Amino acid sequence: MTPAIKINNLTYSYRRQLDRPALQEVTLEIATGEFVAIAGRAGSGKSTLCYALNGLIPHSFGGRMNGDVVVCGLNTRLTPVPHLARHIGLVLQNAESQLVGLTVEEDAAFGLENTGLPREEVAQRVHAALQVMGLEKVLHRSPWTLSGGQKQRLSIAAAIALQPQVLVLDNPTAELDPMGKKEVMAALARLNSDLGMTVVIVNQEIEEILPYAARLILMDAGRIVRAGNLVEVIDSIDMRRAGVKLPEVAQAADELRKKGCWEGRLPLTVDEAAKKLVGVSPLWKSAAHHRAPSDAPGEPIIQMENISFSYPDGNPVFSGVTLTVKRGEFVTLMGPNGAGKTTLAKHMNGLLIPTSGRVLIRGVDTRTSRVARLAKTVGYVFQNPDHQLFCRTAAEELAFGPRNLGWSKAEVDKAVEQGLDHIGGQIRGKEDPFFMGLAERKLVAIASILTMGPDVLVLDEPATGADHDAALRIMHYLSELHRQGLTIIIVTHDVSLAANYADRIVVLHSGSVALDGAPNEIFQRHEQLTACSVAPPAIAALAQELHLSPFTCLVDEFVEGFAGTT
Repeated sequence: MTPAIKINNLTYSYRRQLDRPALQEVTLEIATGEFVAIAGRAGSGKSTLCYALNGLIPHSFGGRMNGDVVVCGLNTRLTPVPHLARHIGLVLQNAESQLVGLTVEEDAAFGLENTGLPREEVAQRVHAALQVMGLEKVLHRSPWTLSGGQKQRLSIAAAIALQPQVLVLDNPTAELDPMGKKEVMAALARLNSDLGMTVVIVNQEIEEILPYAARLILMDAGRIVRAGNLVEVIDSIDMRRAGVKLPEVAQAADELRKKGCWEGRLPLTVDEAAKKLVGVSPLWKSAAHHRAPSDAPGEPIIQMENISFSYPDGNPVFSGVTLTVKRGEFVTLMGPNGAGKTTLAKHMNGLLIPTSGRVLIRGVDTRTSRVARLAKTVGYVFQNPDHQLFCRTAAEELAFGPRNLGWSKAEVDKAVEQGLDHIGGQIRGKEDPFFMGLAERKLVAIASILTMGPDVLVLDEPATGADHDAALRIMHYLSELHRQGLTIIIVTHDVSLAANYADRIVVLHSGSVALDGAPNEIFQRHEQLTACSVAPPAIAALAQELHLSPFTCLVDEFVEGFAGTT
């Protein structure tokens, strides 16, 4: 059978970086009907490879390309992108960059309408694709009113409505809640098994693709450094070198193996690990908590009193929410897509005003205060850093806020210098943020808020889309700020992030606060979490499976508790 994808000695450089190839001598075959995952750190060439598969490289991006890419028997160099789009669908990492319609239904139909298919068939395919992605109830909503996760689902629906032979997806589940991730991955698996669709997915979260991908391809510095079945690749030294995070149970077993407490290959699932450890679980010893204890929370700094909110279209988001955040807390807001996490977060600095009830920031009612005044107390960092970066240099970004607050030149210069120093020497003041990597852009966005000296920092998905190393860099920075006394509130779907950094988790569901407590307490409530579309970290699920007492949701605590007992 002819391979779905055949790449021969592909080397490519972007137009402005001809001396730095983004892809180097890539040779790869993907069989028809195969389900393949690609992983690697930021800048490894994953997205560039995706662009090369559907002809955007070289037709739209230009640059210099050597070698050949043949997809469904078509040489991409010789075939126009519109013709390739009939055979290969591409879902980009940034879902917003693919939104074109005035309604969800219209957006999903756009590609099909350009193929000239009969109206009845277009409608049939669109409705089927939206149903697969769980969007059939929002047909007539504007795509721009959807949550980030719903936008990602829509971009996938628009691609699969075309019924391509090959579907390429670049981090398609980054903004989905845990249950949403499982639903989308299961849907892709059905397309693969039932329709024979070849699926190529870029995904940093290896745990997500474990049940589905037959092969894992590791990339680094524009090259393929390892390709093979998941068991072999995950248990290889190449996995660590490529900067890809191990699944939590594999990470725990790897650490135990280093201590001589684990033999054999690394487990990939909770069940595999539990079967091996169940015999020694009674010997488990509680490990000291590794997170440095913060000072006891201080006085209330944000008070939400019985607030409700509806958008102008009358769509209610939440109702009767009462929540208090105290000085010095590290809080994560969690819950399913559309639960109102971002909407609630925007009430914390007056970007949104409650329909009823009130929000007090250090006693100041947001209904009677300007956002500029509240920004001195609460800083807000958007999920997409490009939504708040607009200056030509990093230094100008950091100076913008203090200047608008009327600071003197000396005060502004000092704040900028300190801000650049805090986010690391790799980011220079004269560097243009738009040519930085995602992690660097997020750090600049965070620093641009911190220069104004807020007491509270609210961040919407600070690590989404970042590779493992970049996410650690961002979270270590925030953790250090918290240790210095900053109150931090994060909107996130990342349960591992919540377990490792937060001291309090607030779960929203069906327009209200469903759970509120410490990570160890929250992650033991399996049934309630499932009802809220939140899955506990894998290590927490393993601890619960082994009936460990006291309970832990941290890998390092788990390893210390078992070291020396196996």
